[in-house]
Amino acid sequence: MIAWDESLAVGVTEIDEQHQAIIRLINDLAARQGQAEEADAAKALAFLRAYLHDHFDLETELMLDLGYPELDAHRQQHELFANHVIFFEIEKEFGVVSEQMLADILVFLKEWFISHITQEDKALGEFVRVQAMSG
Repeated sequence: MIAWDESLAVGVTEIDEQHQAIIRLINDLAARQGQAEEADAAKALAFLRAYLHDHFDLETELMLDLGYPELDAHRQQHELFANHVIFFEIEKEFGVVSEQMLADILVFLKEWFISHITQEDKALGEFVRVQAMSG
């Protein structure tokens, strides 16, 4: 389980709210381990598909508006996330929904949270704060 606290905040309200939503998904999947069903996979994938558009579009727009110097690297990480989601969707379409698939989604999301959100998005948040103070 991941508990939200202010140390995880990037300082952009909408982004922080979206990060809290992904934490809820991670915690829901973790709580259902061993008892998850196909509906859980469908729900998780629908959330991730929406996250791809809503969250990544918001971050990309923000990075473009501010001239974020790490834009290309950040967007590349978003593309890797999208590729993982597509892979999971293909598995689901071929009827490979299983406890292992849901466990794989959970592992992927935890790793994403640790590597991307707590590092890359925090760096973006710091850049936004510096830009706000200097502008």
